[in-house]
Amino acid sequence: MFNKAKNATAEQKTTPPSSPDSSDTLLSSTPTSSNARPSTSIIGSHTQVEGDINSDEDLTVKGRVSGTITCKQHTVTLGANSYFKGDVFAHTLHVSGEVEGNLIALHRATIHKGAQVTGTIVSPCLVLEDGSVFHGSIDMSADNEMLKNSFNDAPTHTKTLPAKGNASGVSTRATTKETSADKETSLAEQEEVKA
Repeated sequence: MFNKAKNATAEQKTTPPSSPDSSDTLLSSTPTSSNARPSTSIIGSHTQVEGDINSDEDLTVKGRVSGTITCKQHTVTLGANSYFKGDVFAHTLHVSGEVEGNLIALHRATIHKGAQVTGTIVSPCLVLEDGSVFHGSIDMSADNEMLKNSFNDAPTHTKTLPAKGNASGVSTRATTKETSADKETSLAEQEEVKA
């Protein structure tokens, strides 16, 4: 018969076998990719920030911030004792502290009980909980220009042009950028041609 003890090193012989409970604990505390949570940046309650913050992960503010927070693909949480003055651009926004400024959320903004907000809220979905205080304006239109401009860095208009000399019949697509000044110039030119 094969005996494992003959092939084991001296170090392995002196190490007691681990109990099944300890290996389970070790495995459960090791993060795996399937249950790993996205990272979160935290500005602590005794921290004061003056300036702009750009984040590619969730952001929680517990302290004082003056400036612009840009977190367009993640969640911004302004904690219960936080103070924020400026503009926030976030995918999802949770406010429990004091805010003076513009809050622009692409998906949803929630103003929790105890929050005090003064300014403008732009979001297609807004929750104002009982016990929150809000002074300002709200725009829940998904077509709001501020919302569109904030989350569409380079708006483009796609036009399908007729295929010329293309035997396969596949149309050619062209992407153009049109500003409001271009549209006005184009309309003025058309009116001149008509006159």
